[in-house]
Amino acid sequence: MLRREQPIAIDLFAGAGGFGLGFEMANFSVPLSVEIDPWACDTIRYNRPETTVIQDDIRTFNTESSIKEICLFQPDVIIGGPPCQGFSVAGPAQKYPQDPRNSLFLNFAQWISFLHPKAFIMENVKGLLSRRNTEGEKVIDIIKETFQDLGYFVEVWLLNAAEYGVPQIRERIFIVGNRYGNKLDIPRKTHSLELLQINRYQLSVFEETGILPALTLWDAISDLPPLNAREGKEEQPYLAAPQNDYQKWMRNESEILYNHVAMEHSQRLVERFKQIKWGESSADVPKEHGARRRSGNGELSDKCYDQNNRRLNPYQPSHTIAASFYANFIHPFQHRNLTAREGARIQSFPDRYRFLGKKTVVSQKLLHREKRFDEKFLCQYNQVGNAVPPLLAKAIALHLQEKLNLCQQPAAGVYIARRF
Repeated sequence: MLRREQPIAIDLFAGAGGFGLGFEMANFSVPLSVEIDPWACDTIRYNRPETTVIQDDIRTFNTESSIKEICLFQPDVIIGGPPCQGFSVAGPAQKYPQDPRNSLFLNFAQWISFLHPKAFIMENVKGLLSRRNTEGEKVIDIIKETFQDLGYFVEVWLLNAAEYGVPQIRERIFIVGNRYGNKLDIPRKTHSLELLQINRYQLSVFEETGILPALTLWDAISDLPPLNAREGKEEQPYLAAPQNDYQKWMRNESEILYNHVAMEHSQRLVERFKQIKWGESSADVPKEHGARRRSGNGELSDKCYDQNNRRLNPYQPSHTIAASFYANFIHPFQHRNLTAREGARIQSFPDRYRFLGKKTVVSQKLLHREKRFDEKFLCQYNQVGNAVPPLLAKAIALHLQEKLNLCQQPAAGVYIARRF
């Protein structure tokens, strides 16, 4: 049910709903989400039953009447992250990159054009800032001009989630437009990477300014039950008390822990992980512990990917949690990859937020070859890694409320975690 004292946002390309969840945390109503992936839609429906979830290709809604048929209210803000594949640049395997004028971002722009929200926010990867089309035009300029032609004042923010209470280094751009012509500075930062090394007993010095050291990986996950490979359950109780404010906020009176299931590593892979120190990856292990060829004859493979199986430093913010993080990182102390729940903690999803669908899936190429079309969807890890961190989304939403006067009712302040 919509409460008119709440500003209204709709979430396009919603994924598992992290962007929308953050806006709800900031007192927005998010009554509509549009997403093509069925497992991601199941996740939103399970966790946010008051949101209407349209599982469909957004290109289906390409006219004013089709959009207004499903959006029966006037949104204050439209949010979303059109897939960045549409903004690719020329490379060895791609002679003619897709022009952004022909990509899914235009479908996002159509909703802006027909619904006339007070503001919009479009999230994408940092690399978009340097990309050009075949004519040499900067993609970001084309996108900005498209929204400017619709009557919006447009700015581009480059935000690092670590500076807003999220325990990971995650830089993303946010293309922000408003109909008032207001210049909007970026949201006020609440955490500092520069202060990370400060003695935590001196934090009172910085509480006056509201700026605290960035949160670390261990701040986020140290209270979660330890697991070996092949251990864990989709639902399990907590085994330890929360150790800091961030963990208390993650639990928020939740009694059940979801999605904390370790990968089914072979013993050979576990032995390889044991050789990897903080900051190192599979590329750093002794040759006898290297990967084997898939032929099954036991020969060592000459392929080595230094971006795979990097052991994270617990006392620094995590590296960026991407869609493939199930193979990117090793737990700092346990000889296994991260669980979906650990990734969700690093992304600032509260523990009550359960991810549905399969835990992992094999490669899209293999699924297609074996005609396993009912599995070509976003697994739990994909859903977590693709999301906008809810705490970052909340900071953005609160900033828009304040600067654009979107509602009269004040919302709670930005959450600032403290480390013990």
